[in-house]
Amino acid sequence: MLKIYLLLYYEFFKIGIFALGGGYASLPFLYYLQSKYNWFSINELTNMIAVSNITPGPIGINMATYTGYKTAGIIGSIISTTAIVTVPFILTIIFIKLFNKYQSCNAVNNIFLGLRPASCALLASIGLKLLYQTLALSDTNTLTAVNIDYSALILFICLIIPFSLIKKNPLLIIIAGALGGILIKTFI
Repeated sequence: MLKIYLLLYYEFFKIGIFALGGGYASLPFLYYLQSKYNWFSINELTNMIAVSNITPGPIGINMATYTGYKTAGIIGSIISTTAIVTVPFILTIIFIKLFNKYQSCNAVNNIFLGLRPASCALLASIGLKLLYQTLALSDTNTLTAVNIDYSALILFICLIIPFSLIKKNPLLIIIAGALGGILIKTFI
């Protein structure tokens, strides 16, 4: 069991170092963990993201806690959560001191100019993978008219429009999604 604890700490420590841009930036790393260790399935990852969005706290920490718990119980969740926040906690303290001192430096501004699109590209990539997995009825590599979950597609369209155009509260979108899922499974 000690080996699993050390492995959880090591993997989530790495995620804490490299997941720049917040919790969603940890998603590519979680996909990697799923393929390398099979600590959770792709379907569980999708559910983990949904639950992490509706529970208090940062999504990356929630997912680390969930993965640690699923892999090695309560101790595993404590280890994973501690590991993912160790480096960001230390770096945040250092960064605040340095940023206040060097915020007008061109090199610092150029670094952030590159980090924002990199984080956005990672998030978009994961978003597209999650959309595909949500809409696909099977594990095939292509979406076709035969393997699309049309009820999920309709619900997705009905939820993305108000969120994108009307800028409704995300909590209302999540509640509407939950109710939509209940209605779809009840009546269809």
